[in-house]
Amino acid sequence: MRNQLIAIPLAAALALAGGCHFLPYRQEEAVDHYVQGQLLADQGKIDAALRELAAAVKADPDLSVAHSAIGDLHRKRGDYRLAERSYRHACDANPYAFRPHYHLGVVYQALAEAADAAKQVEDYLREAVGVYLRAVTLEPDDFDTNLNLSACYYSLGKLAVAEKYCKAAIAVKADSPEAYSNLGIIYDRQGRVYEAIKAYKDSLELDVHQPRLLMNLGATYMGQGRLNLAMRSFELATREAPDDADAWEQLGSCHYHRKDYDAAMAAYEKAVALDKTHAAAHRGIGVVYMTRFILDRGNVALRDKALAAWHASLELDPDQEEVLRLVRKYAPTVTGPDL
Repeated sequence: MRNQLIAIPLAAALALAGGCHFLPYRQEEAVDHYVQGQLLADQGKIDAALRELAAAVKADPDLSVAHSAIGDLHRKRGDYRLAERSYRHACDANPYAFRPHYHLGVVYQALAEAADAAKQVEDYLREAVGVYLRAVTLEPDDFDTNLNLSACYYSLGKLAVAEKYCKAAIAVKADSPEAYSNLGIIYDRQGRVYEAIKAYKDSLELDVHQPRLLMNLGATYMGQGRLNLAMRSFELATREAPDDADAWEQLGSCHYHRKDYDAAMAAYEKAVALDKTHAAAHRGIGVVYMTRFILDRGNVALRDKALAAWHASLELDPDQEEVLRLVRKYAPTVTGPDL
């Protein structure tokens, strides 16, 4: 009898273990609330869904999927601060869950885009990098994570690392025009213009309907002095996006460098017609008028039109030192009355 095990009633044993007999019930309750919340979310009843999901995490604070679901709803609403908090809880509850880490990175990128102060932008981007690195460790072959991580590093000026993760994204999804386009931008910023052109062309082979990429390609050709190729790229951009003022402004710049001033003026005026607040297009109009004035000094009306266009540009964007210098150089001297 001395070695006989002492039988402790089950309920008492569970009580001695610190109240664990409540845990299965609370987990079941949490899952019920989570499922109900997801059903309500699918029906578009977001507020009701959030109440159910809040009840789920109250019943079980470690239910990562419920925290993540709350984050999803806040993110889709654009409530990035609330989304950040929920995804953080999800990541803490389950450090090995890929999806909340990825979405937390997305939220930090969105907060960086919305931030005004440069320091705040950098801080958010660094936060994004941190969680994306965790996510890419969990899922090394996730295309979106690699591409977003590349974009964050690019914005932080870490171009070699940006290139690394962009190539990793391409290795996962070799038919992505976005990835090749991003790689071209990275090469461009590094001054590797021929590699940039190749990457842009690789992207266009996958999807020709990319006006922004065409503008990037045109700008790269412009930098090389290959004006005919640049003009072709800008013309294609205006065909793909005829209502994009930026495309017309860049086409105007290309025509100007080719000394086709009539075509340049037409393109700049088209840009202004599409967007009256386009400072660069107003500046370009001024440049064309002033060039014509220099060729015909007797026509002061051309000078005055140039100055008027530059004033309009400066009112839209005062931070243009070169335009300010030109205004000071060519503005007529105003003298007071003789006394």
